[in-house]
Amino acid sequence: MTTKPDVIVYGTDWCGLTKALRNYLDMIGLRFEYQNVEQNPQAETAVREMNGGKLKFPMVVVGEKTMKNPSLEELNKALNAYDLLNFAP
Repeated sequence: MTTKPDVIVYGTDWCGLTKALRNYLDMIGLRFEYQNVEQNPQAETAVREMNGGKLKFPMVVVGEKTMKNPSLEELNKALNAYDLLNFAP
């Protein structure tokens, strides 16, 4: 049995883009881990490492794929690549 990859969203509670992305994942019923970079120093460090030292969000990690502020098309493509969606984007 193959385990599904983790989906991690890095961002802040006040960021509208982060909130919209989280709402979308909730709406499609996809389980994900949310890391608030303002409340979790390790999350902030991870985001800075993904962005050459800069704090940019939302960041989404799906398996081995890292995306900065992905469009829904980009996000769905990554989710489909890991067979995490039940529909085609």
